[in-house]
Amino acid sequence: MSVSIAVRLDDRLQLAGALLAASDWPAHEQTVKAYKAHRVAEAAHKALAAHGAHPAVLAARALAGAGAGLERLYTHALTGDWPGDLGAQAADFAAAANLAGFLAEYAADFAQAEADARAVLARADLRQFLVDLAGPQPRALVFAPNLLFPGRQRVACVSAAELVVASHPPIAWGSSQPWRFSERPDEALALISEAFARSLFAQAGAANAEVWGAAGAVLFLRQAEGEAAGDQYMVMEKKARGLKTLPAAVAALEPILAARRAGQYPAGLADYLGLLGI
Repeated sequence: MSVSIAVRLDDRLQLAGALLAASDWPAHEQTVKAYKAHRVAEAAHKALAAHGAHPAVLAARALAGAGAGLERLYTHALTGDWPGDLGAQAADFAAAANLAGFLAEYAADFAQAEADARAVLARADLRQFLVDLAGPQPRALVFAPNLLFPGRQRVACVSAAELVVASHPPIAWGSSQPWRFSERPDEALALISEAFARSLFAQAGAANAEVWGAAGAVLFLRQAEGEAAGDQYMVMEKKARGLKTLPAAVAALEPILAARRAGQYPAGLADYLGLLGI
């Protein structure tokens, strides 16, 4: 079992992102909230849109829906357990669209994102924090930098052996390209830690997993980057995502985290989930 967060590029998840790139998902994201997608994502949409009517693209887009199905799509890609004929159709799409050629063309961008993410995660021990927060982790924890789609959402997917988070780099303002992970390490750590924590709370059956995941990210940022970074993230997320109960969630979770580190609630979330209320 890895003792840290592993960082890797994963061609299975890149396939899922490419299926979205070939669909109308990029336009859908812009209708939700306009932003500047990563240049690799934009290039993927331009290169792959001609295959938008491929059965695999249509099926993947239907799975994703308005966003609630992204985890299902990415989990199918991670595990290879596709519904119906979608596995064969996805392989046919990859061959017809020469996805391997596209990924090779932008290999340097992906390699840079992988190196940047690894450097950012070396700043603090996120895996140990998640163990402190949620309890022993039976799966390896893996981060996969995502330069494709979705470009605004972090996706957590689970296999028997791994919990994998795929995340875009920090989004910039206006028409500027997204930041590299290493250019905004505090924002990058917030994105990554929030996605892992949210997934762990959701797997445990917590109501309001989105809020508890963000609360976990606040506490991790305070530990990793200082009180100011954590509190700034809390203010921004409360406003941007409408998480009005986030400060209360942080206040409730902080003493539980301290108690966990002092030896209480040995099973983690299973021991204290019933105490959470906001």
